[in-house]
Amino acid sequence: MILAYIKRLPLSVRHTFHYDLRAAMLFGVFGGFFFPFMLIVGRKIGATDTEIALISAAPYISNAFALLWAEDIFGKGRVWYVVWPNALGRAVLLGMFFIAAPVSYTVLIFIYMVVTAIAFPSYAFIMKANYPDNLRAALMSYVRIATALLWIASSALGGWFLEKDTFNFRYIFPLAGVFGVLSALQFGKIRVRREKVRRVMPLPFKALSLPLRDRPFLFFVLAYSLFEFALLLAMPVYQLVLVDEAGISNMAAGIYGSVFSGMWLIGFFLWGRFLDGLELKWSVAAISLTGCLVPLIYLLSRNIWALGAAAGVAGFLFASTELAAYIVITRLASHEDVPRYMAAAIAIGALRGATAPFIGTAIYSSIGPSPVFALSLLTGLLAAIVSLRIRKESLKNP
Repeated sequence: MILAYIKRLPLSVRHTFHYDLRAAMLFGVFGGFFFPFMLIVGRKIGATDTEIALISAAPYISNAFALLWAEDIFGKGRVWYVVWPNALGRAVLLGMFFIAAPVSYTVLIFIYMVVTAIAFPSYAFIMKANYPDNLRAALMSYVRIATALLWIASSALGGWFLEKDTFNFRYIFPLAGVFGVLSALQFGKIRVRREKVRRVMPLPFKALSLPLRDRPFLFFVLAYSLFEFALLLAMPVYQLVLVDEAGISNMAAGIYGSVFSGMWLIGFFLWGRFLDGLELKWSVAAISLTGCLVPLIYLLSRNIWALGAAAGVAGFLFASTELAAYIVITRLASHEDVPRYMAAAIAIGALRGATAPFIGTAIYSSIGPSPVFALSLLTGLLAAIVSLRIRKESLKNP
């Protein structure tokens, strides 16, 4: 059924989908070997609460630089900004072979996050340019389903390998980096339709000015910011509780990664249809309420099976967060303005990411994890309420 659907696509769309899919499969191996273990391994080799918060915040802090990459400042074309920063950033993980101390571990991950953040605005531009509006959600969902399938297998394998010795991360993380570099190079075979390659000087404040005058975009950012603040507040604390209180094994962490990815896969099927079919306010409300389930589970239980269920809910949730911004922004913005909107959204997200994880771990260090989970739950509920108060005529899912 899916193959027949793909064969009916225009040739240029099939070309993009083919290499996007191949890159996604390689990224699935990369992600499964690395991301489920990134925080847990850090804690087990001695990372402090602050270092765990910094690793959690790193993707968002590094995204503050996204404004610099809203324009094609080198005149290389948008694919270049996706391929080479991703290839270089993932190659940095080869340095894990030499890492033993938590400080150097944290620094290396931070460097990886800063370099790969360059890609995000240009990736959104390519999705807007090469995938038609009426097909984009479905095609991006299929690509991420391929990622999830490979992620499931590789996270289980990575957990088995790390179970033998936590310091085996010095082998598994560099191997992940190799697959990540190969993924970036596959994406480099995509050609952008109707692209005029020219050098444009970076104008960070100008990049923000247009999106911030767009009322629908501001409503989306307000509601989504509350939701993501709630999510990031508790994110590092989940990992601290898993290691410090639940005593999770590396094998169990790998299984959690597989559960996360399996629900991530299901989420792409369901959220792709959901985001296309409803007004944005209902979509954001549904995402926020789903996010509330994770801190609720952690409030009620430390049972390893219950926390595994929370990992499944998180996977289903993250499928929505990955699709939502790309789908909404590529429809709110014109073809040329997509990188500016994406850069603005990412930069605003950097403010949340640079504060929430540190607040969460500070509360955890002072009075324990339950107040963090309660605050995350309440903030998520507030996000759902705020999203429902968005005026119908102002925000519709385009």
